[in-house]
Amino acid sequence: MTLFTNGFVTLKIPKDFKTVVNKGDFVELSLINPQIPLSIKFLTTPTLAGLTDLKVHIEETYKNSPIELNTSDFVAIGEDIYYYAVTSIADGKEIRRNEFFYIRDNNLYTFEFAYPYADAELDQFYLNIIDSLKINKAKYIVEDDGYYLNED
Repeated sequence: MTLFTNGFVTLKIPKDFKTVVNKGDFVELSLINPQIPLSIKFLTTPTLAGLTDLKVHIEETYKNSPIELNTSDFVAIGEDIYYYAVTSIADGKEIRRNEFFYIRDNNLYTFEFAYPYADAELDQFYLNIIDSLKINKAKYIVEDDGYYLNED
């Protein structure tokens, strides 16, 4: 088993997945599986919002969008509550994105799984990856006027 760690979090990397160059300011880990069309992104973002605020924002964002919000709900994973959103778009190719959001200590942890279609067999796979997340300490210290990297 391969592990990803950055000092703030530890996460299992699934078998047959390869790390790709991170794109984006808050992307911690990007993975692809060369054998199947599945990609995984893990992000950590500073936030002062709660999960309910995030849910309302996402639902509002997708109201008048070509991207369809298929699912928007809360789900328990282990002992934690996550906000779960499934979006899809058919723009020549079907793309389905399952996103799981978790907030702790003003840090938003996001798992994004992109796959061409719904596949119930992948649900447990997603949950196993999410359940492997171990948060060692908050990456960002968030205050009303901004945030900074936690160097403690």
